[in-house]
Amino acid sequence: MARIEITSFGYLHGAAPDARITFDLRHHFRDPHVNPELRYLTAHDQAVRDAVLATDGIEQLLAVATATVEAYAAGPRQDEPVTVAVGCAGGRHRAATAASVLAERCTERGLDVHLVHRDLAKDVVERTETVPAGRRSWSVNWPEYTPTDITPPELWPSALARHVPDWAEAAPTPADVQDWPQRQVAALVPFQLDQRGWPLHPQGRTGRTGRNLGAWGENAAADPIVVAGTGDKRRVLLITRDDIHEEAIPGGMVDPGETAPAALVRELREETGVDLSGHRPVILGRGVVDDWRASDHAWVASTSALYLLPAPVTAVAGDDAADANWWPFGSLDELDAVITAAGRTLYAAHRPLLQRALDHLGQG
Repeated sequence: MARIEITSFGYLHGAAPDARITFDLRHHFRDPHVNPELRYLTAHDQAVRDAVLATDGIEQLLAVATATVEAYAAGPRQDEPVTVAVGCAGGRHRAATAASVLAERCTERGLDVHLVHRDLAKDVVERTETVPAGRRSWSVNWPEYTPTDITPPELWPSALARHVPDWAEAAPTPADVQDWPQRQVAALVPFQLDQRGWPLHPQGRTGRTGRNLGAWGENAAADPIVVAGTGDKRRVLLITRDDIHEEAIPGGMVDPGETAPAALVRELREETGVDLSGHRPVILGRGVVDDWRASDHAWVASTSALYLLPAPVTAVAGDDAADANWWPFGSLDELDAVITAAGRTLYAAHRPLLQRALDHLGQG
């Protein structure tokens, strides 16, 4: 079937993205923005998700939307993606929740889904009601946006002029990058450029600017999820990252000219000593990762893959890993509890990837 590209957005932040199917949630579905307790939360918060999904008509809309996407995906034009836009006023509550649920349901039906929240991370639009000539209207006050620059000293322009680290590109700003069209075509997750020609994070503002990653724009990564055994004997292989000292999937960046499958094997071998070059993984998905180094103009998008083994094999920490261990993997809650009991922390950005692996295993 055709690939499904779903984008949530807010009309107050700009025009609706071009899409085959557009759902406008502004006027017929209750806005959580009016509730002060929800106003500054987003669809990532369970309270917002619950409020939106409890709105009359939303469930019927989502059922119709899912069926509509399936119908388009089954059509004869398999070479073109089915593009879907879901909009509300600010893009933080209704649209982002509905788009997320739609993406989940389409994924459950076996569709290849890519989800982007264009405006979810942008500031709340403070609206003041005015009534000129007896007619209701809204005046919009945009709060000042002052993101924090997270560029480390070794990537400052003055430092790059003297020495370029082997893990980073030499461009001091996105304006110095010459191949944006090629990068956009090759991207795992589609992204746009602003009026200056700078790349924009596919999920909106992050509150951070600058670059703390190897490249401006998308940084492709590979995350091999290795699972051994079945039932209550099932285990997952995790490393302790030596940069943040948290338990994580053994993965890393795709090298220039390297394919994602090759990177999966290389990263696993370098960080755990486990060589699965002869194994064929299940590709679970490709998407933006909530990496702590991401900014408005540089982010990580990962290819996650599942390797299945009959039993755990010897793993030895290496490269960027401080430790490597097999952990119980009956559920995400069980994994989290065992890691916490050991006095460690599960890397939050990898929780969705691990849950995706569990979902796949649950279908078997």
